[in-house]
Amino acid sequence: MELMNVCPYCSEHVPTFSGSPACPHCGRAIFDVSCPHCSKRTLNLTLIARHGRVVCFSCRSEVTAVPELVAPVTIPVEQPFPAQELMTSTRRAPRPPVLPTAAEARATLEENLVGLERAAGDREMLTAPDLRALIARYLDTISAVLILDDVMQRGEITEEWLRGGDHLNGLIRLCFRPLWPLEGALLPPAVQAWVLIVDDAARRWQFARRQWLFSECGLQLMPIVPGVTTINRTWQEVEGHGAVVQRIITPGFLLHDDIQCKARVQA
Repeated sequence: MELMNVCPYCSEHVPTFSGSPACPHCGRAIFDVSCPHCSKRTLNLTLIARHGRVVCFSCRSEVTAVPELVAPVTIPVEQPFPAQELMTSTRRAPRPPVLPTAAEARATLEENLVGLERAAGDREMLTAPDLRALIARYLDTISAVLILDDVMQRGEITEEWLRGGDHLNGLIRLCFRPLWPLEGALLPPAVQAWVLIVDDAARRWQFARRQWLFSECGLQLMPIVPGVTTINRTWQEVEGHGAVVQRIITPGFLLHDDIQCKARVQA
């Protein structure tokens, strides 16, 4: 169920698709508000009423009070646990998992790729041309992943390389998007098992290479969360009317805080 937006000034419910940055009840600006730290119009003040704070997705500064109010307006939330349980000590947060490097993930990927290729030639698959085509496309994608990894190892991907031409599209497809389609659920269980092993290694490789792209080239995904992030036409090409992003059509990317490509979003 969609959460209702609440004006932090008058505490009235605000419709998501109002198309106006101001509260229809009190007339004060609550969407697309300028950040007091970087002056960019990135703040959705309804998040202060909902969560007690809002974070600027440009400079990452946290804002806990709206203008002309000493303290943020918050909505009372029913306590999910008895008070005595909240007073007890909680367990220590688990340590983050140790993920493999790109080289280690690639080695695992290549090792399990042999099993997937053999499973794709089973008798059950030979009688299903549509499913064979699905596996063939996936194997082509994994082959493109290995080729891109070779290019990265040779040091051919640099900041200058990313700024020129249409090089970014291939990186987005192979490093930032899911590689396995939903239709994979149609495959026989034995083939799906091999796909899961291969795709898990591929996703770990993607994670390692995204970290590499950020540390070596300064490339990062533009921070946009549907239903939360306000419209910012400096960063986004907007379809529709409204003050909040409802859907990301194509993602945007930053290169050392410069806009490398705008995101296409639906408001």
